Amino acid sequence: MAKTDFKPVMIRNVEFKYPRLNGTYRYNTSEKKSEECAPTASNAAYSIAWEMTAEEAKTLHAELKAHYETCQTKAPFSKVFGMKKLDSGNYEFRAKRNGTNSQGQQNEKPRVIDGSKQPLADTAFWGGSKGSIKVTAYPVTDPDGNGGVSLLIDTVQVTHAVYGGGGLDDFDEVATTMSGGVDASLDDFGPAAASAPQASSAPAELEDEIPF
Repeated sequence: MAKTDFKPVMIRNVEFKYPRLNGTYRYNTSEKKSEECAPTASNAAYSIAWEMTAEEAKTLHAELKAHYETCQTKAPFSKVFGMKKLDSGNYEFRAKRNGTNSQGQQNEKPRVIDGSKQPLADTAFWGGSKGSIKVTAYPVTDPDGNGGVSLLIDTVQVTHAVYGGGGLDDFDEVATTMSGGVDASLDDFGPAAASAPQASSAPAELEDEIPF
């Protein structure tokens, strides 16, 4: 794929669902649940989801579709992989990063930062945490020939972290504060909305992240 096929996209001020960034996980079909596993295990991946209103989802979907149509692809656009409509009328999106590339080499963990743009000390935060996420959108075609866009986790900023312990009474809420940038590559996570990020060179492992 051409470098221009990879587009950085910022999604701001969302509530996270099913965050699995402290390690790689895969779905256990017999237990019908996700379980932590080694990065080298089959289908191992880091992943996270978030919810958006119908209007917000429509805007993001249109942006991703427009990007797909500029890519060097043959299949017509059919979907954003990992996007689904909820009973509430809102939409859920999911992004992931595989544990290894096609050569079996471990991929780097997605970057997770706090409100001060410092590495988040505890990445085992729970659903209900809030923040922003930067993903890389790129075109894929699934085994059935459906063309669409997949979302690769780049950086997650957690500005309001929720952690759980042994029971419901053990929940903690940890709010982090925004401050000035400390890393030029994290400027998109500043307190003020930034202009749309420009396309950049694709990470070397991106072509190994196709989720099929």
